[in-house]
Amino acid sequence: MTRPTPSFPGTAAALTLLFACAGPGPEGDTATQDAAATPDSEPAFSTVRFGPCTEFIGALYAAEDSVRALVPDAFELVAEEGAAQVQVRTIRCERIEITYEDGEVVTGEEHIVYQLGSAVVPPVTLDAHAALSEAVSITEYSAYATVHVTDLQPLADALEKAGFTGVHYADDLTFDTGDDDPDACALVPVSGSMSTPSELAFGFSGMVRDLGLEPEDGCSFGPEDETGPERAVWWSGDEGAIAVSDTAVPDTQLLLFNADETYTPLPVDFTPMGSTLRSIVGSEPTTFAFTLSGTLNWGAVSTDLYLVE
Repeated sequence: MTRPTPSFPGTAAALTLLFACAGPGPEGDTATQDAAATPDSEPAFSTVRFGPCTEFIGALYAAEDSVRALVPDAFELVAEEGAAQVQVRTIRCERIEITYEDGEVVTGEEHIVYQLGSAVVPPVTLDAHAALSEAVSITEYSAYATVHVTDLQPLADALEKAGFTGVHYADDLTFDTGDDDPDACALVPVSGSMSTPSELAFGFSGMVRDLGLEPEDGCSFGPEDETGPERAVWWSGDEGAIAVSDTAVPDTQLLLFNADETYTPLPVDFTPMGSTLRSIVGSEPTTFAFTLSGTLNWGAVSTDLYLVE
């Protein structure tokens, strides 16, 4: 079996779990829209550690012209034969630690983050990541975040302080997976929903592979389910003020392609509910083209949030 190469940030993009805004403004109750007050100081660099985490990534294909509405012109949209990916990513972590450049440390407990966006070629090139200096081979992903949505206010604050746009705090996010079964190669249910901003609202549900199983447990899972060092970058903003969520994964991690033994993708239903999202991917429920599920341990990765001017 050959592992597919998804053109979006893999597991670590945690705070890479978010998206920054290029589309229409949010609708609905403003109490759940603005993540934090507009920072009245210079953008603040921060480093974020998180874990243990469970992650889900889903990809849809839509007309390139429609997806273009989510991405500023400064970024080259990755598309093939007139179609581009719309990427949904969510992660649930038990713990988070945000360290600002002035030494301030903010911590938080269980939280959820959502991202919605598309694979891009950015207009700027980043320097090599120090955490990956010893890696022989690095897989790199780059995507534009249309919105960042989290139910943890300190994380929303950190994103805005770093210069991210389209950041939203919402206390009604959901992301659930079934219990791991250490004694069987079973599938488990997965479901989630995001309702803020309302024009990009969606829900999903289906069955995915059990993240509690390691390849050496004797299941059909194998080396294709392990990824090596990677760098996952989510971009926000536009020329002159581009914010970056830069995540490094120095070691291997478990990232399962949700498929059966023949590598046929498992069906995970996706229901677009927001008006803008429906205009891009269609108004009817559909299934993701493919999905992945992953785990992250505390200390396995870190994300830098900063502004590229």
